[in-house]
Amino acid sequence: MPEKDVSASEVAEYAFCSVSWYMDKEGYRRSGYANTRMTTGKIMHRRLETRVRRSRVSARAYVILAAVMGILIIAYIMGAF
Repeated sequence: MPEKDVSASEVAEYAFCSVSWYMDKEGYRRSGYANTRMTTGKIMHRRLETRVRRSRVSARAYVILAAVMGILIIAYIMGAF
């Protein structure tokens, strides 16, 4: 039997709940409640990912702005303006 690569999310799923991981692998069906919770969780994770991505962009913009301001201040002090 050929070996299958294991993804990081699969490892995390197994670490979180090995029984759930096993049941998914064996083809057991989730209840309606569990499906609803999974869907809600996926939506929440997408929203969180968007927020994190936006905050990273904002943080980079602030760093660039601070660097430009620092250069301008140093140039002003040295008499370039």
